[in-house]
Amino acid sequence: MNFSIELQYPAAAETVMKMIVDRHYFERKYQALEVADFEITDDRLSADAFSIDFRFRAAGATNIPEFARKFVGDAIRVKQTERWRIAQRRGAIEIDIAGAPVSVQADMHLLAKGADQSTLKLDWTIRCGVPLLGGKVEKLVAEDVRRRAEADGAVSARLVGDYA
Repeated sequence: MNFSIELQYPAAAETVMKMIVDRHYFERKYQALEVADFEITDDRLSADAFSIDFRFRAAGATNIPEFARKFVGDAIRVKQTERWRIAQRRGAIEIDIAGAPVSVQADMHLLAKGADQSTLKLDWTIRCGVPLLGGKVEKLVAEDVRRRAEADGAVSARLVGDYA
C-alpha cells in the first residue's frame, strides 16, 4: 500500500530543517505526544546529514484487531530511524514494528512554500507478508500512520516557532 501525507508548517523550510536536525526536538515532540517509553538510541549530525534512531511503545493508542494481536501483542513496540540529507531537504523513515510481519517506510521531502511557509511531503510504503490478511493489516497500519502523522504535524507546527 502506498499513500502520501503533507504536513504544513508556519515557518521557512530552513527553520523547519533546523528543528528536524535537533535531537531535543524529538524528545520534546514525543513527550508532547505522550508516547510511552520513548528513548533515543543514536543520533548523528554532520554538515551534510542527520540521522536519529529511537524506540517507543504505542500502548493503548492503537486499535489492534484480534487477528493481529498474535503478531504484535497488546502494545506495539516500535523502532524508528530517520535519515536526512540536509542540503537537499530529503530524508527517509524506516519503522520496525516488533513481532509484526510489516515493513513501513517513507520518503520525505521538505518544500519551501514562500518565505514563511513550508510543507513536509511523506510518501509512505506499507507492506505485510501475511497471506490473505496482508491487505487488511496494511490498511490498519496506514490508518494508524495517518493519525499519528497528523498529531505529529500539529505538535511540530507548534514547536517550530522555537527555532526561528
